[in-house]
Amino acid sequence: MYDEYRHHQPYGHERHERNDNGARPSDDHPAYAAIKVGVILLFIVYLYALVKIILFKFGSISPVYYLRELIDHVMHPGMIADRLRAAGNLVPLREISGYLRNLGNGTSFINFFGNIAAFMPLGFLLPLVCGIRSMSPLKVILISFGVSLALESLQLALFIGTFDVDDIIMNTAGGVLGYAVYLVLYFILKHGAQGNANQRTKKT
Repeated sequence: MYDEYRHHQPYGHERHERNDNGARPSDDHPAYAAIKVGVILLFIVYLYALVKIILFKFGSISPVYYLRELIDHVMHPGMIADRLRAAGNLVPLREISGYLRNLGNGTSFINFFGNIAAFMPLGFLLPLVCGIRSMSPLKVILISFGVSLALESLQLALFIGTFDVDDIIMNTAGGVLGYAVYLVLYFILKHGAQGNANQRTKKT
């Protein structure tokens, strides 16, 4: 009997009923669309800030100069290999262990927590932009790792920093931590919304 009633109800009526029960508005709702656009713009601004801070250390950006440098170094890979041997770190946890032993030192503190904090917004924003159902923990790990690897490789190729595998580990951990914070907030808000909906149902 109930199925027959649902079958004869127009789709708009059913969607309106869900909204009255406290569910979030549908994807074509103007407010939801505006929020989605805002989140995407925030994500773009964050990526720009991340690249500028990690690669250029708040300095000026000259695309032509850095493109010329990149081409020159790629054409002479021996220069990149020499820089990696001289100043890079390919030993996992070597730098991290040093930071942990000297957290009282301001530089170690900033390097350790700064690398983690820099990627927390990435893990937090990814499920907001892509949807929580399509953004699994494994995807967050892979994306965080890939973005960090790309930035570390560019630092090495452009000779504007050093390649450090521990930076990649800390950056990836930051992405995962940001994602965990998002999940906690998501389930708290979802549980609260369901509780409010149940209360309204009982009153009616």
